[in-house]
Amino acid sequence: MAEYIESLQNLAEQFGRLNGVGRKSAMRMAFSVLDWTDADAEAFAAAILDAKRKIHLCPICQNLTDREVCQICSDPARDHSMICVVEGPRDVMAIERTKEYQGLYHVLHGLISP
Repeated sequence: MAEYIESLQNLAEQFGRLNGVGRKSAMRMAFSVLDWTDADAEAFAAAILDAKRKIHLCPICQNLTDREVCQICSDPARDHSMICVVEGPRDVMAIERTKEYQGLYHVLHGLISP
């Protein structure tokens, strides 16, 4: 039945564009959204647009930020003599969760071929 409902199919296809989301999960998400109130759906859509419009790369480290310079680069308490080179923003988040590293980062947004 879902194959015949174009709007539902389109919504599932959009969720399916997300990394790690398969066809079944995308369809579950689409059905889940249908249970939301209009206000909840509008808030979800607004959050996506807000993130797309405000988040950009830090001009210093290339991490994601919604400020002119990211929180890490602008923190005077960080050790500016150390730079950790990482593949992506998720790596920065993982390292920051440990609360062990106090230096700066450089985010490659990909891997370097050996």
